[in-house]
Amino acid sequence: MADYTVLYPRKISLVQGLIHLIRKDEVIKEGPLHIIVNRSIKEMSEVLKAEGFHRLVFCENRRKEQISKGFTRMLNKGWEIHVRFLSINGLEDDGIAIDGEIEISRKYIQHIFSARAAVLYEIINMLKRNSIDYKIWDTNINDYVSKIIDNHEIRLKGIPMLIPWVPSCIIGGSYGLFHLLRFLSLI
Repeated sequence: MADYTVLYPRKISLVQGLIHLIRKDEVIKEGPLHIIVNRSIKEMSEVLKAEGFHRLVFCENRRKEQISKGFTRMLNKGWEIHVRFLSINGLEDDGIAIDGEIEISRKYIQHIFSARAAVLYEIINMLKRNSIDYKIWDTNINDYVSKIIDNHEIRLKGIPMLIPWVPSCIIGGSYGLFHLLRFLSLI
């Protein structure tokens, strides 16, 4: 599995005129920047589905401010992008926030403990392709971003051998059942 490189703003200018520096550890946790759109969740869900995303049914680590179930789309070589809709306190308008992260796919056991990083530009590019206006909100400062000055380049390490859940569970479960039946002297 190849490494994945994520660009995320490092130095930003806010509407108030302040310059804010985003630390690398903030990006790896959740990312303080969210994209705000003045669209309904239904409209944005349709846009995501048209872009190849599908809704997560289970196995989602939900956030307390999350509005609905998240969406995911496979990228290349085992990586996926996970997108959520959030309700952010402090916003003046009725916009919804979009948050995303890159992580190892849920198809693999390594998803549980893999590296992940917040994304911004991938979602912005998708919104631009669909002619959707957006703003960027900084949750640390509670203000809109007016300009991105500089970027972090975060490299997520790939794992050489990914282990899929389904075959592992079938083989492990069969092995366990065999030894349980042997222990109970049924075979």
